[in-house]
Amino acid sequence: MKLAELLMERAECQRRIAQLSSRLRDCAKVQEGDSPPVKPEVMLKEVVELHSQLEELIRHINRVNVTNELEPGLTLADAVTRRDMLRSQRELYDNLVKASQVSDGRYSMKEIRYVSTMDVSELIRKTDELSKAVRMMDARIQARNWEVEVG
Repeated sequence: MKLAELLMERAECQRRIAQLSSRLRDCAKVQEGDSPPVKPEVMLKEVVELHSQLEELIRHINRVNVTNELEPGLTLADAVTRRDMLRSQRELYDNLVKASQVSDGRYSMKEIRYVSTMDVSELIRKTDELSKAVRMMDARIQARNWEVEVG
């Protein structure tokens, strides 16, 4: 089995947990005299079992990521961390762009005028640069995920 397949299994498990959790919330209470369409206890048991499966999958993925390299000196775990930090920085810059852009929504000259305190074009350039770095790192990680065999 390839690491990418294990990651898809993890994603499916997470999707199933979210789906069952939502259904469980929906049937956690009903009007007096009604009964839930599915017994909550049965769904709760299944969600708990799925959480155990998910934990094992994540532990397995983490072991594989720590023991395999994307390139010499850079483990997959390090690369995933780097990608996540790039995403976080990109989000910061993107939020700054949104916050710094000034739209002149004044109705009269007496209203308060807002001005940007930051160089919006530079923030946009940096956001684009980080977006490219995230895409490149993600592509490298994805390619390696299809190469790594897991046992």
